[in-house]
Amino acid sequence: MMRNIFFILLVVAFFGCTPPTPPTPPTPPTPPENLIEVGDLEEIPELSEEEQEEDRDWIADYDLRKKQLQDLGLEDSKQKIAVIEQKKKIIESKSALKEEVDTILKARAEKKALEIFNEKIAGKIKKDSKISSEEIKELIVKASKGELEVEELKKILIEKLGISDEEVEAMISEATSKGKDVKKVLLKKILEETTTLSKDELNKVIQKVEKVATETNELLTKIGNATTAKEIRKILEEAGDISEEEIKSIVEKNEKVLAEEKSFLRETMAKLYARLQRDRRLNIEEAFCANIEGLLDHLLIEPTYFETNKYDIDAYVNAMNRSYQLMELILNDYQDIMLQLEGNADLRGTNDYNKALAERRWRTPSRVLVTLYTVQADIPVTGVSRGEECQLERLKDESESAWWTRNRRTDYMFKLR
Repeated sequence: MMRNIFFILLVVAFFGCTPPTPPTPPTPPTPPENLIEVGDLEEIPELSEEEQEEDRDWIADYDLRKKQLQDLGLEDSKQKIAVIEQKKKIIESKSALKEEVDTILKARAEKKALEIFNEKIAGKIKKDSKISSEEIKELIVKASKGELEVEELKKILIEKLGISDEEVEAMISEATSKGKDVKKVLLKKILEETTTLSKDELNKVIQKVEKVATETNELLTKIGNATTAKEIRKILEEAGDISEEEIKSIVEKNEKVLAEEKSFLRETMAKLYARLQRDRRLNIEEAFCANIEGLLDHLLIEPTYFETNKYDIDAYVNAMNRSYQLMELILNDYQDIMLQLEGNADLRGTNDYNKALAERRWRTPSRVLVTLYTVQADIPVTGVSRGEECQLERLKDESESAWWTRNRRTDYMFKLR
């Protein structure tokens, strides 16, 4: 009996001292169905000997191709250096010819300037003019040749004609604000102070001088963009006041320079085409950012450069026209060639903005090319925006501004179809 009571008390004591049961922890949220637990993953199997061999072959092939690309890059750069030397000789010949043309056209401008002076000014110089007849004549000649500078005109007005600094600067400021040619305004003021020409006569003299200067610049541009000797002869004959001897000299020299240039373009295109075929054979032709420094494309057609935030090409149309006239017959020998225009921007601005700007920079010149040449020579034209992604390497000691300028461009790249 006592034993039973003892066991009962022992059980009661045991349960009475047991701490209360802790609260049941909250049920964890059910994981999403697509969540993969690490434990669910299969063990990564060891590679077989065959698979390891395949990997080793792939790595060896990659290393080989990498070295091959480096070797080809060096080879291309060396070849380009030699081609650049040939190009320099062409540029030197063209520069020498331009100097001769410039001399002849400036002589023509001087002749016309003297006619203007003798017919319109010589008899109407004031007796008390503070500058001589010869000095006025020299100003008219310089203006007609496009050689007159603002500083020279300011100096005459202030130091010789006694007009105050403030008045001269006010004239310049007013002319600038109204979009007028400052040189014309200052030259007109000098003629007002030194001649008896009426306002109407002054305007006519300035117009005649400006016409001669404009003609000279236009003739230089037309001759520079001409692609045949026949075209150059026609330009010079229509200009007038140039002797047959001078015309003949320019035409003959230009014919020689054009022959050298066409030969250079043909040889360079052959080298470029061989590279394109090589790159396709090796399966290395596609690269988002090409190594511009080693390419020959720029030596065939020079890039078009742009002002900040701009994409117009008005200043390049004549040069583009000349380039493609020279290239047209050459490209007809390469029926599997196409032209890809690649628009670029400098690093400033957002990536999206630069991408859109570079898009416009290739589309604008492409319209000119499609209009002029796709139909004539059946050369497909396409394009791509590189945005700010393909920056040229900044040269040693190159200013940031100059570096930006080189990157605001459209490249004309030849590709295999």
